[in-house]
Amino acid sequence: TSYILSERGYDVAYIDLDFHGPAGQSLFPVDIQFKGGKEGLELPTSNGVRVISVGYFLGDNPFPLSGRDKIDLLADFFSILSLGELDFTIIDLPPGMGDELTFTQRILKEKISIAMVTTNSELSLNVVERLIKYAKTEGLRLLGIIVNMADLFKRYGLKQIEEKLQVDILGKVSYYPKLEEFKTIKDKLENIHEFRKEIENIVGGILKKLNY
Repeated sequence: TSYILSERGYDVAYIDLDFHGPAGQSLFPVDIQFKGGKEGLELPTSNGVRVISVGYFLGDNPFPLSGRDKIDLLADFFSILSLGELDFTIIDLPPGMGDELTFTQRILKEKISIAMVTTNSELSLNVVERLIKYAKTEGLRLLGIIVNMADLFKRYGLKQIEEKLQVDILGKVSYYPKLEEFKTIKDKLENIHEFRKEIENIVGGILKKLNY
């Protein structure tokens, strides 16, 4: 979504907060060194998107982290970033309701709008159903659901998922084995046209929800 939003002329930052399984460094490669400015760490730009991921610093090294250490790292992460003026900040969170979600919630509060990604398997939908209940209890703005690999599991169609979760579907992404042949998000979108069309539909759904 970050790449498509940037293509449409929006100023976008992508923040990868999945410390244990970061993907930002692969999706948005950068060739320059990170550098500090007067207001903090200036984010490099990859394909028009300002990006940050712990993966840029870790490479393929493991990164065990838990409890207070994770909270401290999250606090440091947000405190050093210089984001500037942006239209959208896309924050990629790991699954579940861990420190990454609750800390981001405390920092950004009413600025948060959540789009949840799930497959249409029974197990994944049950996890997302609990997360939806949490979001509603906390008064978080829920944009809707994105169904990933939507053609792999046949039990729940999109309409059935909407009825089960009582949340709008923003769009779906089918299973494309050839995605693995391309590393960056730019290459994936430029080489698999049906995939690009589905992502553009999702972006359109998000913008509509946000009244853009």
